[in-house]
Amino acid sequence: MNSMPSVSSELSRLLKKMGCPDGVKPLDRNQIAAEKRQAEITAAAEHQKRVVEKLMGSSGINTHFLECSFDNYVIETEEQRRAVDVAKRYVDKFEELLSGGKGFLFLGTPGTGKNHLASAMANALMRKRYSVVVISVMDLFARLRMSYSDNSLTEEKLIAEFMKPQLLVIDELGLQRGSADEVLWLTRIIDKRLYGRRPTGFITNLNQQGLHELLGERAYQRVQDAVSVAVPFNWPSYRGRKRYGTQADQ
Repeated sequence: MNSMPSVSSELSRLLKKMGCPDGVKPLDRNQIAAEKRQAEITAAAEHQKRVVEKLMGSSGINTHFLECSFDNYVIETEEQRRAVDVAKRYVDKFEELLSGGKGFLFLGTPGTGKNHLASAMANALMRKRYSVVVISVMDLFARLRMSYSDNSLTEEKLIAEFMKPQLLVIDELGLQRGSADEVLWLTRIIDKRLYGRRPTGFITNLNQQGLHELLGERAYQRVQDAVSVAVPFNWPSYRGRKRYGTQADQ
């Protein structure tokens, strides 16, 4: 009595019938499972890339600063090294800081690398799929002033806009006019984000005393409440130093 043909021999005959070369062999179950896992890994990586690209495209970060990272931040002094370490720890602990709505404050004269380091943090967080938006204080208030002439842009809608990103970084704090209306708006946004567990980062060319004088006691205290760390950038400016070439705008 003849035995039934094996599955492999049947597949071989089928492949030959289909005109496949002799060297082509069917995959076994383990090989099929491995191919499936690899396809899933590739699809997940491509999805992650699309998500990160979308986040970076809506971040408001200047294209120059999208290239900023911790690795290409110039470190010459121990103070700069400590600043980078603080920034790295903030990124590493962001999930914990997010639950408390705690941001950061970078203070110091222009050209000392505040924007580079803040952008490196934002880029690292976006690669972890957190949403980050960087906006200058002037653009923030320009957006707010639009509500005065646009009836469809209510205060509630504006606040909702500023609540969307998991991290909102307000750049150039101190360049605003310092009017009572601006201070009230800033305080309101900070309060909403703090109590809504949405961290806010601040970048300013002022020192703490100058920021205090500009904002007044209440708004300055709200900034203090909203941050987990304040980092002074007290070293000389990079700008105008030929040896740094394209990095002069750190």
